[in-house]
Amino acid sequence: MHSFTRNIIIRSPIEEVFLFHTDVNNLIRITPPFIKVIVEHADPAGQGQRVNLLVKQFGFIPMRMHMEFFLFDYPACLADRQVKGPFKKMVQYRYFEDMGGGYTRMRDVFEYELPFGRLGKLAHSLLIRKMIEQMFTHRQNITKKLLEM
Repeated sequence: MHSFTRNIIIRSPIEEVFLFHTDVNNLIRITPPFIKVIVEHADPAGQGQRVNLLVKQFGFIPMRMHMEFFLFDYPACLADRQVKGPFKKMVQYRYFEDMGGGYTRMRDVFEYELPFGRLGKLAHSLLIRKMIEQMFTHRQNITKKLLEM
């Protein structure tokens, strides 16, 4: 299993940062331009929420992802996992820490396993790892920009 972790400090109260990540429309707003996301279905926010996405890489590789929020600990932590989709396994944790003075530290932890055995490992080393790093850097930077407006 692979893991990627990234932190960012956002000038916004912890409650606002947490709630921003419970709105599936914000997923579309923070997704990098090389990935297109369409929300096909979303239950109301909360533990057990299911979200079905159509994701297109580079505009032409469509993938369906069915996600489920299995941890909803307001305002400290959100976590979702892939129920069905392109990864063999995938879990994302978002931790929120009140830094005082209206600042919040947000930490993304993305754990994943690719399918296809050795081919998946090769794809990870050549392309996927870098794409995931770029995606989370973009997502966190846009989140910061939107919340600090």
